[in-house]
Amino acid sequence: MVKLQSGPSVSGPSSSIGIMRFFDAETPGPKITPEFFIGFAIIVIIVILVIKNFL
Repeated sequence: MVKLQSGPSVSGPSSSIGIMRFFDAETPGPKITPEFFIGFAIIVIIVILVIKNFL
């Protein structure tokens, strides 16, 4: 059976540093804000409802 060490030599996962680097990374492509996405979704829903009522 594997025994886990406790004490100052045990630290948290180092993946949290990698997550921060991932979110800070700039990627090419369009930048879409959440407000734009919500507004676009609402407009699409309204257009679908209008088309459905007229057909």
